[in-house]
Amino acid sequence: MKRPFTSLFVGLALTVSGLLTPARAQPTYTRDLGEVALGIYQQANSPGALERMRKDLIKAPEAYLVSVDQPGVLVLPNKRRVRVPAMKYNVALHLLEVRDSTGSHVWPPGSLDGFYMGKGADTRHFRTFLVRNGGTERNFVEVLTPDDNAFLVLAVLHHYVHDDAVLDPILHTETRPARTEIGQVVLAGPSSTPQEPLRALSLNRRDVLRLFGTRAAQVEAYAAKEHLSYTDLAQVLRMVEYYNQQGK
Repeated sequence: MKRPFTSLFVGLALTVSGLLTPARAQPTYTRDLGEVALGIYQQANSPGALERMRKDLIKAPEAYLVSVDQPGVLVLPNKRRVRVPAMKYNVALHLLEVRDSTGSHVWPPGSLDGFYMGKGADTRHFRTFLVRNGGTERNFVEVLTPDDNAFLVLAVLHHYVHDDAVLDPILHTETRPARTEIGQVVLAGPSSTPQEPLRALSLNRRDVLRLFGTRAAQVEAYAAKEHLSYTDLAQVLRMVEYYNQQGK
């Protein structure tokens, strides 16, 4: 059930207020970012960028992957891990919002290697990857393959979708309600350096088997033996994990 507009607006106002309150200091761990990542971080946290973010948040108040703060871990470009008490991922703006003892900060793709959101069995892992989906850009993707050093990566790109309500031009009555949702695109590709872009993957037998190159027949035999479906993401993940294990 959707929240009443008043409570939604109050929650949004508190979020925006927190993001526009200057942090007391840069977190000490920004020293480990490196020149490029630090520049990306500082640009995203400049007063002008935060003001633009405030305006965008008002237009897209339901753009968070999880609506409440989650504990998490930042993974810096040098692989150092930093625990933080509260984070939320803004899918519409492709920004990780973090609150810690120094204040509120935003982290765009490229400023971090990635992050873990949540705790225990509910932890979700995100990393910065080049993604080719229409154009090519750096983005946070939710990584499904458990090994960071796996040759083949299976991931999900979350994206924000908003369609305005459609009105009858004469009666000015609503013929189609506004639609807001977070969609997903399945991605796959090599985890190599220099990094190749991850590309959209259609879940069908032909496209999935194409991932495995010269080992396609071997993976196909495994899938048949285990009665795995090429249209089920969890079962395709099992095929990818099997393929990665054969390469070790």
